[in-house]
Order: sequence, then C-alpha cells, then structure tokens
Amino acid sequence: MSLTVKSRTGLAAQFLIIALVLGIAALIYYLLGVFNSRPEGYRSITYRVEGSASTAVVTYTQPDGSKTGLIEISVPWHKTMNFPKGMIVVLTVGNPTQTGDLKCKLYLDGKEWKEQFAKSPKDKVSCGGIIP
Repeated sequence: MSLTVKSRTGLAAQFLIIALVLGIAALIYYLLGVFNSRPEGYRSITYRVEGSASTAVVTYTQPDGSKTGLIEISVPWHKTMNFPKGMIVVLTVGNPTQTGDLKCKLYLDGKEWKEQFAKSPKDKVSCGGIIP
C-alpha cells in the first residue's frame, strides 16, 4: 500500500510540474504576441477619454483613414481598433458643457503612447501620431 501512495503522489507531482511548465510557456507566447489576432503589419490603437466631465463629443480616425462625425459619449470611454503601421491617427475630444476636465489618451498595443489634457473652460483637446 505504501508503494501505491508514493506512486500516486509522484504522478500528481508530475502533472503539477507539467501544468506549471505549460502555463509558463503560454504566458511567454502571450507576451510575445503569438495569440494576437491582428494582421501582420498592423498595430492595435485604443482611443481613451477620461476626466471629470460627464459627457464629451469625439471624432477619431478609422482604420480606412476616414474620420468619424461628431459622436457624443459618456466619460470615461474607450475604443480599440487595428491600424496599419505608418498611418496617422487622431482623437479629438470636445467639451460641450465646458465644465470639468478632459483627457485624451492613445494606447499603442496596450501601452500608453500619447496623452493630452484640457482644463475647463477650454473646450477641446486632441491626441495624435504616426503609428510606428
């Protein structure tokens, strides 16, 4: 009976080690972007609006290069899309009530890339850049 308990314990330890190794490998692949669904030559851009204002109006560049019309949003707000490298992206945020503060942010592949801040009574703030 002692042999059976030892072999069960050894088998459980082996499964635990295998699971740990597979988990670490999956994490490394994730960090390297292997599971990323965007096409080759594209980057993920997240437009983000934050601040003490309750609403804002935004326009932003779309992946086909066109600009949206004015869109009214609740603050905070964000939208993520894939863009080709070398494209110019711009997020413009307007404060229709001119009360409260607004901040626009651009995230490149999940990391903060650009940021601008507008204190009232300024009514607009804009972030933009060329995707590296």
